Amino acid sequence: MHIIQSPLFDFEAFIAKKSNDRLAMVLEALPAEGLIATLEKEHRTGRKGYSVRGMWSALIVGLLMQAHSLTDVLRLLERDKDVRIVCGFSRDDIPSHDAMCRFLKKLVGHADLLEKCFTDLVKESRQLLPGFGTKLAVDSTDIKAYSNGHRQNPSDKEARWGAKGGSHHSGPGKKDKQLDLYYWFGYKLHLVVDAVYELPVSFLLTPANESDTQQMTALLKKAGADQEETKPQAVIADKGYDSESNSKFIFNECHAAPIIPIRERHGEQLPDICNAKGTPLCSCGLEMAYWGKDGNYLKYRCPQAVGKGECKSMFRCTSSHYGYVLKLPIATDPRRHPSVPRETKKWQRLYRMRTAIERVNSRMKQLLGLGKITVRGIGKVIVRATLSLLVMLAAGVGMAQRQRFKEVRNLVT
Repeated sequence: MHIIQSPLFDFEAFIAKKSNDRLAMVLEALPAEGLIATLEKEHRTGRKGYSVRGMWSALIVGLLMQAHSLTDVLRLLERDKDVRIVCGFSRDDIPSHDAMCRFLKKLVGHADLLEKCFTDLVKESRQLLPGFGTKLAVDSTDIKAYSNGHRQNPSDKEARWGAKGGSHHSGPGKKDKQLDLYYWFGYKLHLVVDAVYELPVSFLLTPANESDTQQMTALLKKAGADQEETKPQAVIADKGYDSESNSKFIFNECHAAPIIPIRERHGEQLPDICNAKGTPLCSCGLEMAYWGKDGNYLKYRCPQAVGKGECKSMFRCTSSHYGYVLKLPIATDPRRHPSVPRETKKWQRLYRMRTAIERVNSRMKQLLGLGKITVRGIGKVIVRATLSLLVMLAAGVGMAQRQRFKEVRNLVT
């Protein structure tokens, strides 16, 4: 007689349980009780509707399970029993599409409470993750509108045309770079992220035609970079953020090192004084050797005296064997002469950390659905971006609470 042996360990059930644990971990880490309580108070008028907590959970779970539109979220609830259990719905009590749209509209009216959830998660990240916020990377990414911008009257009235790349980020002599411009119709998400843990610290969302450079000060203030207890050590950005005002704010207000490549603009070079990186030149045109900091001054020595060049001048700059010494005050021009000079290995090492924000942007678009949004209007787009950032931060906080620091970046596994 053949007897079918039932398995002692159901691997598929284990996988589902592991996934549900991940969903529960993110939902538990989200400090959304104040938002939910406010929405439930508004929900008491009229006929009994769907659970506010359930619809909130459905939106979060949908992002984690890569169901990026409301229709995809409802399909996920219909086909996945475990997801329904996590959200607190039965198969006969799944919200309608109209109900989810109304709930999303309510979230637009409470964007300040969503922002508070994000701020609370950032504060908790600072407590759980050693060194969180000491090295910040700044950049923006495009968000294409759910609308055709080529029409005379686009359906998204608040979206604008934007462009990235091109000659304004390049050095002189590269006129053909304007052919590399990338255009899109929609919005810009401006981000500050921790360059070590690759988690967001602050954000702004603007129409696509807003300049990146002008958003840096507001972004850093939202990140608390100008507050004594949350000051960073370095702020890293590409040359699109290069400006005198940004460098002075980072150095004077944030007391941090601006790690930003200098733009090689026509008419703004200082020939015979310093090169394009800001390194001072000696009287015979050689780059002087950086010799460390002396308080709030950068110290440079004669390149011949330190064996880094051969002086061809007919007259010696000084009779000292130590060679000519130049001290530059950082506070006078922190853009051209930053506290970490661009010719040093430390500057190169810090600037390589800027790729952290590129990876965050990639996760936001590919895993959390910002690459293809299905809502219109800047209010709903802000809510959509905030939800994605909340999921990313909550996943990191949940892992940190369990002492799994190597997995704070994980969203899928």
